[in-house]
Amino acid sequence: MSLRKALKAKRSKKGLSGAVTALILVIASVIIALVVVGFAFGLFGALGGTPTVTQVGSGSMEGVTNTNGQLQYYQATFTLHTSGPVSIESVSLVGTSDSGVVEGSTSLTAGANTITVTFPTGNGFNPQPGTTYQISVGLSDGSTVQVAVQYTGYTVL
Repeated sequence: MSLRKALKAKRSKKGLSGAVTALILVIASVIIALVVVGFAFGLFGALGGTPTVTQVGSGSMEGVTNTNGQLQYYQATFTLHTSGPVSIESVSLVGTSDSGVVEGSTSLTAGANTITVTFPTGNGFNPQPGTTYQISVGLSDGSTVQVAVQYTGYTVL
């Protein structure tokens, strides 16, 4: 009689079989590995806090003159791609004391953003056509992006 009760008790036990438990553990391990790889390669950059900002393509800079041929200012145009929202706090021409002024909004949204910056004249900066110059862009998250622009010459207002 005790054997019969033991068999009946064994059949009435409910639970997961060893194969189902192993399958659940394998699936959980794969999901965890994918999340770790995603963060390691920046696939979840927008979720990670600080956005990533990089230059897209090459930028250009030109001297802008009035109709009398007098140089008014230098204008640089470049495109920045960002993974999340961030603002431009400062813009300066590397190797000079010249600070630029961003035309339009200083807020960058996720994706490509075309930026136009004007720099003053008369501070000893004398660019040569075809030469590449560096612009340092300070962002609201404390990071700095170096942007390359090529000087193309003069244009009339």
